[in-house]
Amino acid sequence: MLNRTRALGAVAALVGGVALLTGCAQGATSAPAPGTNALSSQVGGQVQQASGQVGGTGQAQEASCTAEDVDVTLTVQPDRPGVLLLTAVNRSQQACTVDGWAGLVPLDMSNSEIEVPTQQVEIPGAPTSTRIEPGETAFAGVKLELGGKDDPDARVATGFKASMPGADTTTNARISFDQSAGEYAEFPVKSIQIGSFQPSAQGVTVY
Repeated sequence: MLNRTRALGAVAALVGGVALLTGCAQGATSAPAPGTNALSSQVGGQVQQASGQVGGTGQAQEASCTAEDVDVTLTVQPDRPGVLLLTAVNRSQQACTVDGWAGLVPLDMSNSEIEVPTQQVEIPGAPTSTRIEPGETAFAGVKLELGGKDDPDARVATGFKASMPGADTTTNARISFDQSAGEYAEFPVKSIQIGSFQPSAQGVTVY
């Protein structure tokens, strides 16, 4: 009877030892790598995932160009009366975006605004959203319907005030022309057509 009791005790001890070893082996498979711990590994994974999500949203778009950002020039096209090339050069220190049509108001010799019918036209096509870096240029065409100086429907403009799409501020446009015809340009304006802004000058003055 005594021998049987000892044998049962030995078997129980052996089973307990096997269970203990199994538990240790399972714990080893989930243990963190040397020098780390489970909490820091989990937190690190979450931080990495969040960072990836932020990066996936893309960069913020540049702000729209304003009159303060650009120098506007109207260049008279040779042998094409009333056709002007409008250029807007980014003079700021940051990139900005042009998307739409310029605003253009003619001015008389006293720098007063002249009211004439003005139309935005899709020439050479719909506006192209254009990102212009500092020193770079966006382009548009302008067509002035001209009349004689004695035409009652024409108002003589010697300058223009320009604005950028979506912006309320204005700037005086510089007029580039052949000065051999006179000290300043004169345009007996009856109406104005303004073409859409484009990233290149190709086709913008095709009226």
